[in-house]
Amino acid sequence: MSQRIAFLQHSATDVPGVLGAFAFGHGLEVSAHRADHGATGLPDDGTFDLLVVMGSVESVTDTGVPWIEPERRLVARAVDDCIPVLGVCFGGQLLAEVLGGTVVRASRPEIGWRLVDTTDASRVPGGPWLDWHQDAFTCPPGAEPLATTDVSLHAFVAGPHTGVQFHPEVTLAVVDSWIGDAREDAGLTEADVEALHAGFDARGRGPDTLSRALFEGWIDRAGTRG
Repeated sequence: MSQRIAFLQHSATDVPGVLGAFAFGHGLEVSAHRADHGATGLPDDGTFDLLVVMGSVESVTDTGVPWIEPERRLVARAVDDCIPVLGVCFGGQLLAEVLGGTVVRASRPEIGWRLVDTTDASRVPGGPWLDWHQDAFTCPPGAEPLATTDVSLHAFVAGPHTGVQFHPEVTLAVVDSWIGDAREDAGLTEADVEALHAGFDARGRGPDTLSRALFEGWIDRAGTRG
Protein backbone atom coordinates (compact mmCIF):
# COMPACT_ATOMS: atom_id res chain seq x y z
CA MET A 1 0.00 0.00 0.00
CA SER A 2 1.33 3.45 -0.89
CA GLN A 3 2.22 5.90 1.85
CA ARG A 4 -0.40 8.57 2.56
CA ILE A 5 0.60 12.24 2.81
CA ALA A 6 -1.75 14.92 4.13
CA PHE A 7 -1.30 18.63 3.40
CA LEU A 8 -2.88 21.12 5.82
CA GLN A 9 -3.94 24.38 4.13
CA HIS A 10 -5.18 27.54 5.84
CA SER A 11 -6.86 29.29 2.92
CA ALA A 12 -7.64 28.71 -0.74
CA THR A 13 -4.22 30.13 -1.68
CA ASP A 14 -2.00 28.28 0.81
CA VAL A 15 -1.70 25.35 -1.58
CA PRO A 16 0.90 22.53 -1.69
CA GLY A 17 2.26 23.85 -5.01
CA VAL A 18 5.29 21.95 -6.26
CA LEU A 19 5.45 19.92 -3.03
CA GLY A 20 2.14 18.32 -3.98
CA ALA A 21 3.50 17.58 -7.45
CA PHE A 22 6.61 15.98 -5.95
CA ALA A 23 4.44 13.86 -3.64
CA PHE A 24 2.37 12.59 -6.59
CA GLY A 25 5.58 11.90 -8.49
CA HIS A 26 6.81 9.67 -5.67
CA GLY A 27 3.62 7.63 -5.77
CA LEU A 28 2.33 8.95 -2.47
CA GLU A 29 -1.41 9.02 -1.83
CA VAL A 30 -2.07 12.77 -1.51
CA SER A 31 -4.87 14.52 0.35
CA ALA A 32 -5.37 18.21 1.16
CA HIS A 33 -7.35 19.55 4.11
CA ARG A 34 -8.57 22.98 5.17
CA ALA A 35 -7.26 23.29 8.71
CA ASP A 36 -8.75 26.79 8.92
CA HIS A 37 -12.20 25.17 8.94
CA GLY A 38 -11.51 23.88 12.44
CA ALA A 39 -11.59 20.31 13.74
CA THR A 40 -13.99 19.20 11.00
CA GLY A 41 -11.47 20.24 8.34
CA LEU A 42 -8.63 18.16 9.77
CA PRO A 43 -7.77 14.61 8.67
CA ASP A 44 -8.69 11.84 11.07
CA ASP A 45 -5.95 10.21 13.10
CA GLY A 46 -4.64 7.10 11.38
CA THR A 47 -5.42 8.34 7.86
CA PHE A 48 -1.95 9.68 6.98
CA ASP A 49 1.67 8.56 7.23
CA LEU A 50 3.30 11.93 6.47
CA LEU A 51 2.08 15.43 7.33
CA VAL A 52 2.87 18.76 5.67
CA VAL A 53 1.66 21.97 7.33
CA MET A 54 1.53 24.90 4.92
CA GLY A 55 1.73 28.66 5.47
CA SER A 56 -0.87 31.12 6.69
CA VAL A 57 -1.40 34.86 7.06
CA GLU A 58 -2.27 34.18 10.70
CA SER A 59 0.22 34.05 13.55
CA VAL A 60 0.77 30.86 15.53
CA THR A 61 0.70 33.03 18.67
CA ASP A 62 -2.75 34.53 18.02
CA THR A 63 -5.04 32.92 20.59
CA GLY A 64 -8.02 34.62 18.96
CA VAL A 65 -7.84 32.36 15.89
CA PRO A 66 -10.04 29.39 16.88
CA TRP A 67 -8.73 26.81 14.41
CA ILE A 68 -5.08 27.01 15.50
CA GLU A 69 -5.47 25.03 18.71
CA PRO A 70 -7.14 21.97 17.09
CA GLU A 71 -4.40 21.98 14.47
CA ARG A 72 -1.70 22.29 17.13
CA ARG A 73 -3.14 19.23 18.89
CA LEU A 74 -3.15 17.27 15.62
CA VAL A 75 0.51 18.12 14.94
CA ALA A 76 1.40 17.18 18.53
CA ARG A 77 -0.31 13.81 18.12
CA ALA A 78 1.55 13.24 14.85
CA VAL A 79 4.87 13.97 16.58
CA ASP A 80 3.94 11.67 19.48
CA ASP A 81 3.06 8.93 16.98
CA CYS A 82 6.40 9.40 15.14
CA ILE A 83 4.64 10.57 11.95
CA PRO A 84 7.14 12.74 10.02
CA VAL A 85 6.07 16.38 9.79
CA LEU A 86 7.26 19.04 7.34
CA GLY A 87 6.32 22.56 8.42
CA VAL A 88 6.41 25.48 5.97
CA CYS A 89 6.47 29.07 7.33
CA PHE A 90 3.42 29.10 9.67
CA GLY A 91 3.71 25.32 9.63
CA GLY A 92 7.39 25.47 10.58
CA GLN A 93 6.56 27.85 13.42
CA LEU A 94 3.77 25.57 14.65
CA LEU A 95 6.05 22.53 14.49
CA ALA A 96 8.78 24.40 16.38
CA GLU A 97 6.29 25.33 19.09
CA VAL A 98 4.98 21.76 19.39
CA LEU A 99 8.58 20.53 19.78
CA GLY A 100 9.29 23.05 22.56
CA GLY A 101 10.59 26.06 20.64
CA THR A 102 9.17 29.57 20.77
CA VAL A 103 7.50 31.85 18.22
CA VAL A 104 7.73 35.65 18.48
CA ARG A 105 7.20 38.67 16.26
CA ALA A 106 10.29 39.12 14.09
CA SER A 107 12.34 42.30 14.33
CA ARG A 108 11.11 43.10 10.82
CA PRO A 109 9.08 41.30 8.16
CA GLU A 110 10.94 39.29 5.54
CA ILE A 111 9.22 39.38 2.16
CA GLY A 112 11.17 38.52 -0.96
CA TRP A 113 13.91 36.28 -2.33
CA ARG A 114 17.01 35.72 -0.26
CA LEU A 115 19.89 33.37 0.39
CA VAL A 116 20.11 31.76 3.80
CA ASP A 117 23.21 30.79 5.75
CA THR A 118 23.07 26.98 5.77
CA THR A 119 25.25 24.58 7.72
CA ASP A 120 24.33 21.64 5.47
CA ALA A 121 23.35 22.45 1.90
CA SER A 122 22.62 18.77 1.19
CA ARG A 123 19.67 18.96 3.58
CA VAL A 124 18.73 22.65 3.31
CA PRO A 125 20.15 24.35 0.21
CA GLY A 126 21.08 28.00 0.62
CA GLY A 127 18.52 29.26 -1.87
CA PRO A 128 17.46 31.69 -3.12
CA TRP A 129 14.22 30.98 -1.28
CA LEU A 130 11.08 33.07 -1.04
CA ASP A 131 10.31 34.49 2.40
CA TRP A 132 6.93 35.95 3.35
CA HIS A 133 6.60 36.13 7.13
CA GLN A 134 6.42 38.45 10.13
CA ASP A 135 7.13 35.94 12.92
CA ALA A 136 10.35 34.17 13.92
CA PHE A 137 10.92 30.83 15.64
CA THR A 138 13.66 29.40 17.81
CA CYS A 139 15.21 25.98 17.45
CA PRO A 140 13.38 23.38 19.55
CA PRO A 141 15.39 21.59 22.25
CA GLY A 142 17.34 18.69 20.77
CA ALA A 143 16.73 19.80 17.18
CA GLU A 144 19.49 20.76 14.78
CA PRO A 145 19.47 24.33 13.40
CA LEU A 146 20.41 24.26 9.72
CA ALA A 147 19.76 27.68 8.17
CA THR A 148 19.42 31.29 9.33
CA THR A 149 19.13 34.90 8.27
CA ASP A 150 19.87 37.91 10.43
CA VAL A 151 16.16 37.99 11.34
CA SER A 152 15.30 34.39 12.21
CA LEU A 153 16.20 30.76 12.23
CA HIS A 154 15.10 29.47 8.83
CA ALA A 155 15.35 25.71 9.08
CA PHE A 156 15.75 22.94 11.63
CA VAL A 157 15.63 19.15 11.65
CA ALA A 158 14.42 17.10 14.60
CA GLY A 159 14.60 13.39 13.80
CA PRO A 160 12.09 12.79 10.97
CA HIS A 161 10.67 16.32 11.26
CA THR A 162 11.74 19.42 9.34
CA GLY A 163 10.64 23.01 9.82
CA VAL A 164 11.43 25.84 7.41
CA GLN A 165 10.64 29.54 7.49
CA PHE A 166 10.70 30.01 3.70
CA HIS A 167 8.31 28.77 1.00
CA PRO A 168 9.67 25.86 -1.07
CA GLU A 169 6.22 25.20 -2.57
CA VAL A 170 5.88 28.38 -4.61
CA THR A 171 5.10 28.84 -8.28
CA LEU A 172 4.41 32.15 -10.00
CA ALA A 173 0.67 31.43 -9.91
CA VAL A 174 0.81 30.82 -6.15
CA VAL A 175 2.74 34.03 -5.48
CA ASP A 176 0.41 36.04 -7.72
CA SER A 177 -2.52 34.85 -5.61
CA TRP A 178 -0.71 36.05 -2.48
CA ILE A 179 0.11 39.38 -4.11
CA GLY A 180 -3.55 39.84 -4.97
CA ASP A 181 -4.52 39.22 -1.35
CA ALA A 182 -1.72 41.32 0.15
CA ARG A 183 -1.32 44.40 -2.05
CA GLU A 184 -3.18 46.62 0.40
CA ASP A 185 -2.35 44.99 3.74
CA ALA A 186 1.34 44.40 3.02
CA GLY A 187 1.84 47.77 1.33
CA LEU A 188 3.46 46.17 -1.71
CA THR A 189 4.73 48.55 -4.38
CA GLU A 190 5.08 47.74 -8.07
CA ALA A 191 8.83 47.43 -7.49
CA ASP A 192 8.13 44.87 -4.76
CA VAL A 193 5.90 42.90 -7.14
CA GLU A 194 8.58 42.96 -9.83
CA ALA A 195 11.14 41.68 -7.34
CA LEU A 196 8.82 38.85 -6.30
CA HIS A 197 8.25 37.92 -9.95
CA ALA A 198 12.00 37.95 -10.63
CA GLY A 199 12.47 34.62 -8.88
CA PHE A 200 10.51 32.74 -11.54
CA ASP A 201 11.44 31.69 -15.05
CA ALA A 202 9.40 32.24 -18.22
CA ARG A 203 7.32 29.15 -17.43
CA GLY A 204 6.47 30.37 -13.92
CA ARG A 205 8.78 27.95 -12.14
CA GLY A 206 10.73 28.94 -9.04
CA PRO A 207 13.53 27.09 -7.25
CA ASP A 208 12.07 23.68 -8.13
CA THR A 209 15.41 21.85 -8.04
CA LEU A 210 16.16 23.14 -4.56
CA SER A 211 12.61 22.44 -3.40
CA ARG A 212 12.81 18.87 -4.71
CA ALA A 213 16.08 18.30 -2.84
CA LEU A 214 14.52 19.60 0.38
CA PHE A 215 11.37 17.50 -0.02
CA GLU A 216 13.18 14.32 -1.03
CA GLY A 217 15.62 14.71 1.85
CA TRP A 218 12.67 14.87 4.23
CA ILE A 219 10.97 11.77 2.85
CA ASP A 220 14.32 9.94 2.80
CA ARG A 221 14.73 10.65 6.52
CA ALA A 222 11.16 9.44 6.97
CA GLY A 223 12.06 6.18 5.22
CA THR A 224 9.26 6.55 2.68
CA ARG A 225 11.13 7.09 -0.59
CA GLY A 226 9.21 5.31 -3.34
